[in-house]
Amino acid sequence: MITAFRVGDALRCVLVNAPGGANLAAPTESVVRCRPLRNSAFWRQSLARNQNRVTVGDWKGIELSGLASARVRGGVRAWEVDRLHLKDSGQALDLLEQVVEAAGHHGAEKVFLRVPNDSEIMDEARRVGFFPYYEEIHLTGDESTVGSPDSAVNADDLRTESSGDYTAEDRSGPDSHGLFQLYCAATPQPVRVGIGMTFDQWFDSQEQPRPRRNETVLKREGKIVGWRVSEPFGNIASGHVLAHPNHPDMMSRLIELSGDTLNWLVPNYQENALDLLARKGLQEAGRYTMLIKTVTVPVINRELSYVEA
Repeated sequence: MITAFRVGDALRCVLVNAPGGANLAAPTESVVRCRPLRNSAFWRQSLARNQNRVTVGDWKGIELSGLASARVRGGVRAWEVDRLHLKDSGQALDLLEQVVEAAGHHGAEKVFLRVPNDSEIMDEARRVGFFPYYEEIHLTGDESTVGSPDSAVNADDLRTESSGDYTAEDRSGPDSHGLFQLYCAATPQPVRVGIGMTFDQWFDSQEQPRPRRNETVLKREGKIVGWRVSEPFGNIASGHVLAHPNHPDMMSRLIELSGDTLNWLVPNYQENALDLLARKGLQEAGRYTMLIKTVTVPVINRELSYVEA
């Protein structure tokens, strides 16, 4: 029987270090670090009754047969299924349906799910209403192929370029609307339908920033034409860039600015970035599909919704 997790369920799982088996969801940190998510952090959130996470389990008596869990992305309108543990693929349909419904009762309008391209649950996810909006390519390298940290270009170098047309700055709060305009210009319209068409939808769909995230924006005449993000996961950093299509030279400058970043998760529509990173010697390590579902469950008062653990 599939039920929402309670504190007692979480405690039982802590004692036996459940869930076991492979996680069929592929959140960024597990892709970049090439290792499973730790159960310890997951159950700490559950025991704290974190309102930014919902979890459902498929119980066969006292045994946990399957589990699905979702967490808030940048804001409550967008959630991501980051854990999906199954004993057989036939469980995926019911678990995904119920975890999406639970997220909807907590305010979700979109639910994201990244899976490997050859995932056995792709068809089941589509039956639930998840739609594949784009692919992502995981590229990796080492210092011998992409250069040492000393070879990276820094923001001061860009500020003093002879052209004088562009400036590089640390991202600040007022830059959010400019970044949304950059996203609208640089992202295909069918992809924006999935991620979000309005500022609020886009803002909430961003992944939660990790401590020590480093962001740089490139501006021309006060308008943002490039965006670089370095996201740390322990000792590993993941890179992300976005360049305005009317300023194609910005992509190479953003890649240069990220010279010591050895892990990238690049959408397939960013062909220029993929080409430049391949020229630097990075190799493809995996391909993933980002599925997104629009939630139709009515949003209700979060304080009145049933509590997930």
